[in-house]
Amino acid sequence: WQLLAELHSLKIDISGLPALCSFSFQSENALAYKTYITQEMLLKGYIAGTSVYVSTEHTPEIVNRFFEVLDPVFSQISKCESGQEDIMNLLKGPVCHSGFKRLN
Repeated sequence: WQLLAELHSLKIDISGLPALCSFSFQSENALAYKTYITQEMLLKGYIAGTSVYVSTEHTPEIVNRFFEVLDPVFSQISKCESGQEDIMNLLKGPVCHSGFKRLN
């Protein structure tokens, strides 16, 4: 994630344990970007967001392919951060919620 973020001039924070790590964008649009990642990765056959449960089944080939697919998603987010695109125009549904809380 850090390498992709640097490649696309994005600022992220990485946290967690090696087996359960996550990242977040340093942006007021962080939740919209998280939603966009999930939306776009689902279209490419990945259930993905901003966290991962690492498994011994994640071979280098699987991990490398994941980041190849994620690269254009980060590229699009970079365009949003620079003002070239509006993330809200790219989302096909509502922005995800943050954390666990009552929604009513």
